Amino acid sequence: MDQVIAYEWTPVQLQGKYLTEQELMVRNRPIAGQPGFLQIIPFQLSTGELVIVERGWIPADSDLAPAVSMTPGSEPKILTARVRLSELTPNRDSPDGFATSIHLESLNELLGTSVEQQFYLRLISESPGEPSSPQPLRKPTLDEGNHLSYAVQWILFALMGFFALFWAIRQEREYRRIEKYPNYVPRSVRNRKRTDADVEDELLDAKN
Repeated sequence: MDQVIAYEWTPVQLQGKYLTEQELMVRNRPIAGQPGFLQIIPFQLSTGELVIVERGWIPADSDLAPAVSMTPGSEPKILTARVRLSELTPNRDSPDGFATSIHLESLNELLGTSVEQQFYLRLISESPGEPSSPQPLRKPTLDEGNHLSYAVQWILFALMGFFALFWAIRQEREYRRIEKYPNYVPRSVRNRKRTDADVEDELLDAKN
């Protein structure tokens, strides 16, 4: 599983065909406040294995059903897609033809097929293409400004943590010296700027 995590979002290319009769719509996937669905379909590789492919987003109509049908053809295709990890376990059941999560183990049971359990694929492109296709979901991106901002924040946090640790160690040493040596004068007292009263006390002590 650790190896799969390392490859999340990696683009891959595969050849095979969609099992269109097992198409599912993942519910409750709004975009910019508009309700919609994710279309997922098992894809049978030329080697025989099955992998779930998320083709993209389809808006919902006024009845909260898929507004259009975008089932692809079942002819052989070449896909370019990104590796994605299984989502969380669904927290409720769905009607036939729908799912609430791209949780691969649950989809395996729902479809009654043996699909790949380590990952699914988010479609980038397919050849040959379709006259109409769901809206593809892109890989999340961080621009250079965001990367720089996060880097600066982590550096500042690290420096703050370092200085806090240094101060705590130094204070602990001072406390131990005070306990061990009754006549020990703390560094903060030794380094304190002398006031006029301090000078006056020293002169009086000298006269006595």
